Amino acid sequence: MDTAKKFLFVNSSDFILIRLIAFAGQAITIGFSQYFFDFLPQVAWLSWGFALLLLLSVGLAYYLLNKGDKILTEKQIFLFLCFDILQISILISFNGGYTNPFIFIILAPIAIAASYLTLERIIVILSLALVCFALIFNFFIDLPEMVRPNISIQYSLGIMISLFISSIFLVFYLYYFSLNYKSTQKAYELASKQLQDEKELLKVGGLAAAAVHELGTPLNTINLIIGDFDQDQQLQKKYGNDIDILKVELDRCKAILKELSTNPESKEISNEISNMSLDAYVQSLSEQFRSNYRAIDIDYRSDDNSKNINIQITPELNIAMNNIIKNAISFAEKEILIISESEGSQYTIKIRDDGPGFDKKFIANFGKPFYSSRPEKGVNMGLGLFITKQMIENLNGEILVQNNNGAEVTLLWQI
Repeated sequence: MDTAKKFLFVNSSDFILIRLIAFAGQAITIGFSQYFFDFLPQVAWLSWGFALLLLLSVGLAYYLLNKGDKILTEKQIFLFLCFDILQISILISFNGGYTNPFIFIILAPIAIAASYLTLERIIVILSLALVCFALIFNFFIDLPEMVRPNISIQYSLGIMISLFISSIFLVFYLYYFSLNYKSTQKAYELASKQLQDEKELLKVGGLAAAAVHELGTPLNTINLIIGDFDQDQQLQKKYGNDIDILKVELDRCKAILKELSTNPESKEISNEISNMSLDAYVQSLSEQFRSNYRAIDIDYRSDDNSKNINIQITPELNIAMNNIIKNAISFAEKEILIISESEGSQYTIKIRDDGPGFDKKFIANFGKPFYSSRPEKGVNMGLGLFITKQMIENLNGEILVQNNNGAEVTLLWQI
């Protein structure tokens, strides 16, 4: 079954335990009320009957979890929450209706739905709860006279209105923040996948470099043998065509290995360049993006000390630099400058564009999720630079933003 349709809030044992605790709470409340207060026998037995329905739902959940793969689907959770609202509402209506102090427990299934279900199912759950509130307000059995509160109709109406407003606000509040959480999780998963892909490419690049190195010697040996065959007149007369075919295929092998060893993409992912000078790395970045984004003039500048500093090229660094430069490209008008500098005990990489720059609010909140430098809120969550900042900090670096005739992002490391 598609994992997107799974409900990953709790595992099977926790889900059953929560429902057992809920049944125990209802049983204790009903037993306590029946023992200390003068409830009608019919009301007590009806209350016990509907409380036992919750226990039956525990058995159903246990059956479904053991029948499948230990995880309930979102549809199954939705149906369980609908049942919970109906079951609690009926118990409340049998025991005082809106005058029952436990009426607010109905908000619990609403909160769970708002946090984890789809918007369509949340609306259904909320609508069902509001209908139940309205029915409880009009159809209920009074509490025994000894515990029945003396509430005016105006105050009763206020209770119902507060339940309506609380339910709607709770749904909006939890759904909004769950969206932010899910967006953050999705961005982290995307970054993790991108990082994993980068590491896989590094492995492939290392294999390619090793293949070029290891195959070079045997191919040279084969080339010498074919050369001897080509000079032998007797072999040339007898196997001339075969020797020519071998020479052509050998040339093809040489061309393939040469391409692997000189292809910029192979170099980009090869383990052999996992360490390079700061100057060379900045130059390779500018060349890489210049070839892909010809509408923007992308150049680099390095000081003399940058040529003497060797840095380790990791997938995290490549992803972070790609994110920053692509962000600069989306705002630049004509040019982007990548600068490497070294002074004292630290070295820096700066990415500067000639765009409108960062606004003051973004600079003040840089590094926090959901603060974006882009105007289209709702489309861009501001997570790209947030994740980039985390990657740079994981590499023991620091990232700073400022305006310098446009936006400027500075990456700083201690030597």
